[in-house]
Amino acid sequence: MDYFNEKQAAAEAARAFEASLRLWGTLPPCRTAERNGVLLLSTGTAIPDQNYALRTGEGPVSLMTPEAAAFFSTEKMPFTWWIPPGPRSLSESGGVARAGFPLQCSPPAMILQLREERNIMTPFPGGEISVCRTSGEASEWAACSLEGFGSEPEHLEPFAAFAASMTKEPLRDRFRLLTLSFRGRPAATALLTLPGKTAGLFYFSVLPRFRRLGLGNRLLDRTLEEARKAGCSAVVLQASPMGFSLYRKYGFRECGRFLVHSPHPDAC
Repeated sequence: MDYFNEKQAAAEAARAFEASLRLWGTLPPCRTAERNGVLLLSTGTAIPDQNYALRTGEGPVSLMTPEAAAFFSTEKMPFTWWIPPGPRSLSESGGVARAGFPLQCSPPAMILQLREERNIMTPFPGGEISVCRTSGEASEWAACSLEGFGSEPEHLEPFAAFAASMTKEPLRDRFRLLTLSFRGRPAATALLTLPGKTAGLFYFSVLPRFRRLGLGNRLLDRTLEEARKAGCSAVVLQASPMGFSLYRKYGFRECGRFLVHSPHPDAC
């Protein structure tokens, strides 16, 4: 397995992020467009960081930002503009800010190149990890994920529809929705997107009342094993402050930062 240098790792994080957005864009609840070199994705959930604008072309940012504003106004969705790590990220960030979308956060981009050997998964008392196969299981996953990230339950219906669409043919093999249940109750969630040889890890969270019990380690073990079983050679993510130390412990390395802009102050 070839080892990514820093520049290659940043490029792979950016490429895999775009590939994940494009994969989500094929799901029935989502609406997507690509105009003047910017990819626009609405997931149908009215939370800013679940709706995305991503530059994909070489034109001026000043022509792209009005497209984003118009698209999400029509969709009646708040949104975030994501800038992956790369040589033009700071100049793009300046242009987006001048358009009225201030910088809200800058999560680390992280990458892990998977070893070929498999982890030995040992049982843990009171715990079970499952991959969602039905709409009902996806709805439970969505409720747990929203709570884990501190989002309001009013978003459950559209977010559950988004999650359930990832359990249906013909695209169910391109996603893994994982729920860790502890003592019979959903306690933690993760989502793998599988657009190619590099998987994307999203929505990794543990409910507050179940933290500091080692459940995050258990869930991350299983999530990485699912990526291996799917034939992936690397996993990329955007780290939250809470998850950063766990990812470092598992060998993820930082390869730059995403710059996340939004006109909505509650983004990030």
